[in-house]
Amino acid sequence: MSLSTKMFHGMAWSAIERISVQAVQFILGIILARILSPKEYGIIGILLVFTAISNVFIDSGFTKALIQKQSRTKDDISTVFLFNIFISIVCYIALWLLAPYVENFYELEQLSILLRILALFLIINALFAVPVTLITIDLDFKTLTKLNFVTTIISGGIAVFMAYDGYGVWALVAQILIRSILTAILVWLVLKWRPNWVFSKTSLSNLFSYGSKLLISSLLSVTVNNFYALFIAKLISTKDLGYYTRGTQFTDVVYGILSSVLESVLLPGLSKVQEQREILIHQTRNIIKATAILVIPLFLFLAIMADPLVRVLLTEKWLPAVTILQIFCFARLITIISGINVNLLYVIGRTDLALKQQYSKILIRIIFLIAALKFGIIYIALAELMSTTIHFFINTYYPGKIMGYGAFSQLNDIKLIILAGVLMVVMVYCCIFFIESSLIQLFIAPILALPIYYGLLRLFKIQELSSLILKAKEFFGK
Repeated sequence: MSLSTKMFHGMAWSAIERISVQAVQFILGIILARILSPKEYGIIGILLVFTAISNVFIDSGFTKALIQKQSRTKDDISTVFLFNIFISIVCYIALWLLAPYVENFYELEQLSILLRILALFLIINALFAVPVTLITIDLDFKTLTKLNFVTTIISGGIAVFMAYDGYGVWALVAQILIRSILTAILVWLVLKWRPNWVFSKTSLSNLFSYGSKLLISSLLSVTVNNFYALFIAKLISTKDLGYYTRGTQFTDVVYGILSSVLESVLLPGLSKVQEQREILIHQTRNIIKATAILVIPLFLFLAIMADPLVRVLLTEKWLPAVTILQIFCFARLITIISGINVNLLYVIGRTDLALKQQYSKILIRIIFLIAALKFGIIYIALAELMSTTIHFFINTYYPGKIMGYGAFSQLNDIKLIILAGVLMVVMVYCCIFFIESSLIQLFIAPILALPIYYGLLRLFKIQELSSLILKAKEFFGK
């Protein structure tokens, strides 16, 4: 099986996993949002800021270093496993001590105990981070699909039951914890690997040059990604943070599927040809074009359907989230294409360049966010969009300099796909504009969008469409 085909099969199974899991999470999220209030979502948004920053130490850095390193040893794997557990315990102790101060800062009762209980999932996640990484290295996303689907349904079902029973924000905490516990149990039951309980300073040192830079880069990114949540709840209101969080969650369903599929396959797949520069560029070009074919229509379509989607699924109490949703559709679209370039630097082992770029991106985001904070959540979302647009040109700088495939080459490759996506949403919008029922709009719009977009791609002779269809037929045929 060729690398291209193997990566496509990996992406296909990863996509099935993400779509099935995200579909279940999406449905459960709608049910929970209809039961719970924006304020309760705002509270969980505050908690997740602190746990997300801590979780970077477990999910990033050295686990990715294992993927990139082609000559990894048993000692390397065991060392990362033990290191992750140690770091997770340190992070949990830090959050335990910090919890009362967080509660006092936001003046919200029970915030301290909520943070201390929720943060337990950091230690649990550390127990299965390396095993999941080993499954990822083998591109065995079929196994991950089954595991994640089961854990999502069980944890989500319990959360819905608790929400109906009046547990409020505790239902969301329970959902996160139960899913982590179930994942840990199932992964260890399925995977044959067991650590040899060796902690090698040599292994850690060898992985450090790659992993440490990636760790710092991810830590800075996650901190700034959650920067808004720290201040919206304090300077504006917890309720507005709930609207903001819910608005981003709609786009994050699509973004989460596509970005995780790409990231899970790009590094282990392209690392196999990291020394063959021409093949690497060719594969990257194909990935960007194929990604654009899927990403552009999805996010543009979601943007024009934001209002009826929120009205039907979440009810009118969540309407302030509509504009946030629409702005983030464009921001997430850019981020996915942009992120491929960052992964390309990881593949060739230049995490130093990725970190160097990250410093510039962090500075830009902080400046825009600080400037927008006093104007409200809409301007904060616009600040994110402006930052993301600039980030695209930063992320493509080194691929352009090293490989001759920078921002304008990439935009030139996907310009007709962008045009097809824009024309599609304009035609669909014109067709549904005079329909008053939001439910009917949601029913008719996708029926119109798919054939229109497919026809436009054929009209513009987008060759990658035929390649995608052929690989899909081969995959599902098997």
